[in-house]
Amino acid sequence: MIGTKALTFLRIAGTALWWLLVLSPLCAVNARAAAEEQVDIATTGDYYSLGGHLVYLADPGKKLSASDIVARADQLAWTQAADAIPNLGLQAPPHWFMIRLGNSSQQDWSGLLEMSYTMIDVLDVYIEHRQELVKVAEVGDQRPFSNRLLAHRNFLVPITVPAGDSVRILMLGESAGALKFPLDLWHIPAFFQHDQRTLAPQILFVGLMLALALYNFFLLLATRDWNYFWYVLSIVSISFVVMSFHGILAQYVWPETPALNNPVLVASISTNIFAATIFAYSFLDLKRFPKWLGGLFLGHSAAGVLVFVLNLMLPYGTTIKLAALFSVTGATLGICTGAWLWYRGEILARFYTLAWFLLLAGSVAITFSHMGYLPSILIFTHGQQIGAVAEGLLLSFALAYRINMERQQRFQAQAQLLKLQTETNQLLEKKVQERTAELQEANRKLQESSATDGLTQVKNRYFFDEKLTHEWLKNSRANSQISLLMIDGDHFKSINDNYGHLCGDAVLKHVAALFNTSVNRAGDFVARYGGEEFTILLCHTDLFGAATVAERIRKKVENTLLEWEGKKISFTISIGVANQIPSRDSDPKSLLQDADSALYKAKHAGRNRVMLFTRKTTANGTVTDIIPFQ
Repeated sequence: MIGTKALTFLRIAGTALWWLLVLSPLCAVNARAAAEEQVDIATTGDYYSLGGHLVYLADPGKKLSASDIVARADQLAWTQAADAIPNLGLQAPPHWFMIRLGNSSQQDWSGLLEMSYTMIDVLDVYIEHRQELVKVAEVGDQRPFSNRLLAHRNFLVPITVPAGDSVRILMLGESAGALKFPLDLWHIPAFFQHDQRTLAPQILFVGLMLALALYNFFLLLATRDWNYFWYVLSIVSISFVVMSFHGILAQYVWPETPALNNPVLVASISTNIFAATIFAYSFLDLKRFPKWLGGLFLGHSAAGVLVFVLNLMLPYGTTIKLAALFSVTGATLGICTGAWLWYRGEILARFYTLAWFLLLAGSVAITFSHMGYLPSILIFTHGQQIGAVAEGLLLSFALAYRINMERQQRFQAQAQLLKLQTETNQLLEKKVQERTAELQEANRKLQESSATDGLTQVKNRYFFDEKLTHEWLKNSRANSQISLLMIDGDHFKSINDNYGHLCGDAVLKHVAALFNTSVNRAGDFVARYGGEEFTILLCHTDLFGAATVAERIRKKVENTLLEWEGKKISFTISIGVANQIPSRDSDPKSLLQDADSALYKAKHAGRNRVMLFTRKTTANGTVTDIIPFQ
């Protein structure tokens, strides 16, 4: 079960992410009533952002005409834009936007107005010059692409301001989704230089995502692993989302069918919700955890399917809100769960969490860049594409890493199966050749070869003998030390006599558990050697290190009482410690003999102590001694 700390972590991380993605942009709204502002284009240079100079006016029901606006401009309650990119939120009513451009120079000025938010449904642009009002553009993603004055993914309007004069720009914007109004002013050469720089990342993004999708699709065909299917579906859908946001689909895929723009966007987002959450559920193997956690992911995948279906029946303004809601909650769930699994040490969760973080960071970066909180440089203005590509690359690597892990596990399983088959064949041959008595003996030996002692659940004598021989040979090649602790219970017979054999068994299980908790390194292990005798093998450990472990174990046993039928039973042990550097010519039994001699000395020296078997090389040869541990 997930503990209280993990739940607290999930709640804190989720709240922080929700604040970052949803609430913090709303806090930037600080509109104020204002009069029309004039921008002198003679001082703006090759590029100038007009968004922060706009004034706007809500027109529910579109009751005002452009001529009404011009006639009553000074009487209407205009609001001054508070941000570099005005953002009026989802399902805002139609709004009129207005700005006056002046030209204090002695030459006529010609350039382009650029509206880079391609998801606006309707955009009508008027120019008023010396009481003459002209409608110059009727564009929007709900109008055919051929309506645009210039064939471009963004909305472009050529504009000329006479020398020493001014013009008023009047725009009506309407959108069933978010109503954003990033308006920029360009000199024509500067715009096309900028456009070439921004088009290249779009082409690169499409190419990289297509390559990732094809690569993983072929892996899907080769492996039949459904993770690749959900991943490919996720890549394709997020690519459609990004291309929709940047007007690529509207320009190149269905330019004369604008009615597809909004439904395809919602369909792409809902498909991504479905595929991404199913992928996370499978990739992170969430069925290992409490059902409610996996249920949240499966619930979001079902929500993606529901939004996809509702998209066929409900208005865009409703379905885009649902899609945005489940995108935020799904992203929050995914990154919080991934971070929690990363905290637990799950390797694959690290790739997953980092991939999601990069995608979300890119989405936040492009949002804050549009709002003017971050500079409009490549890494921010194309943050979503960069994040999507980074996510795709990381998850592709993670899937490859997962394949490698599974392959290694298969190799290990095959090796174990081969070993088991070999042993089974040998056993079957013996069964054919041997008589009934020999078969019973073979069965008995097979049972004895089980690695675990049935009472204490530590390794048994048979496993210890095999492991000691194996480690002896391995350490003889590495010229590395091996230490052995031989442990015996003190006055164990009195436990059985005073409290019964069930209590004696409980004492053995009690001390075995204490031994296990005291040995943590890989390769070290505890074994029941027989009766109340235990051994602990410590590889790559010198005599002093082994003696330190032995003394720690002795104290732990002495200080940890056993609760038995309302009584507290104390118990002590004696430990003999020996150490050798194995060689090919030596016998591992000599290490056992040394440890047993030290244990014998500990028992006869008063018990409840640690004795060390030592060797010293002198001029007369090797001298051995058994000394107490100080």
